[in-house]
Amino acid sequence: FLVYIVIWRGLHQSGKIIWCTALFPYLILFILFIRGVTLEGASEGLLYYLRPDWSKLRDPRVWIAAGTQVLFSYGIGIGANVALGSYNKYNHNFYRDSMIVCTICSGTSLFAGLVIFSVLGHMAHIQDKDVSEVARSGPGLAFLAYPEMVVQLPFAPVWAVLFFLMLIVLGIDSQFCTVEALVTGLVDEFASTLRPYRRLFTLSVVVVQFLLGLPLVTQGGMYIFQLMDFFSASGVSLLTVVFFEIVGFAWIYGAKRIYANIKDMVGFTPNKYFFFCWLFAAPCVIVGMLVFYIAVPEPVTYSDHYVYPWWGEMVGWGMALASIMWIPTYAFYYLWNSSGTLLERIKKGVTPQVVPRKVQEGSPTSDESLALEPPANIVRVLLQEKS
Repeated sequence: FLVYIVIWRGLHQSGKIIWCTALFPYLILFILFIRGVTLEGASEGLLYYLRPDWSKLRDPRVWIAAGTQVLFSYGIGIGANVALGSYNKYNHNFYRDSMIVCTICSGTSLFAGLVIFSVLGHMAHIQDKDVSEVARSGPGLAFLAYPEMVVQLPFAPVWAVLFFLMLIVLGIDSQFCTVEALVTGLVDEFASTLRPYRRLFTLSVVVVQFLLGLPLVTQGGMYIFQLMDFFSASGVSLLTVVFFEIVGFAWIYGAKRIYANIKDMVGFTPNKYFFFCWLFAAPCVIVGMLVFYIAVPEPVTYSDHYVYPWWGEMVGWGMALASIMWIPTYAFYYLWNSSGTLLERIKKGVTPQVVPRKVQEGSPTSDESLALEPPANIVRVLLQEKS
């Protein structure tokens, strides 16, 4: 209900609410940080957090976890950034915004880690254990560390309420973006059908997602959540989607066209470093992570003592395939319904065809005239249509 109230008219209409929900967690984190670093034993936890263990670099699972965490925390591959960015003006400096978002996201992750490990150091000191014995990865870590810190504050019940309110706000913030990404993508793709009923369609999406989420709050909900987290929200499904996205972005549409689009939008071209990343670094790293993921399988566990049975992992792989199966499915569908030889069909399928669904009055009206337009002008027409 809260998510629908905020996004029923689009996130661009709810800017003040987004500002409040985005800044509130920082206030709580800062207060908890001040209290955390003053606890006895906090330095032990901070040293454990900041001291690198270079031997871990030889473990492929560390690289897989780090890569998927970067993708997940930045919202890459789920369409949220594309959906939110589509509301910007054509000449908006998104290059600057990208640098700011990446810096804030990384800084927030580092800062939140400082808060958590200061408390874990205090807990290890009280229990006379090593920090590694207290620190346990997983979704329950925040519910272990932060409440321990809250009880150390004056007026602990008040801070407990604020802390759990912060968790709710963080969850709702994430829901804003994911729901908006789904709604915006479908409404833009099927504009003539869905755009007049955007509010009703948004309500139906929220209701369906609410019903799908009900099993997660049952007694066995955490077991389902762990499967979804391992197979759907990260791992092979996310890596596969991102791989095809970067290939389509840099190799099929073309990095040179992207540079032309960016220059037309913001007036300058990015550093050649991005060109290298788009074409070579990102695809190679993603493929390497996928190979490691498949070659070094890791059993799905919960709370370090429960190992999922084989049929549980099959359910997880079903979740993963539910998101990536549509890529080859549509590819076969396109090849089957296209004309010409197989080679001609493949060539046509990997040739970018950027044509707006409707063209504003005074703009080119035929596919042939649009094909003669530079890529930057085609993108301009597309964005003008959306606005």
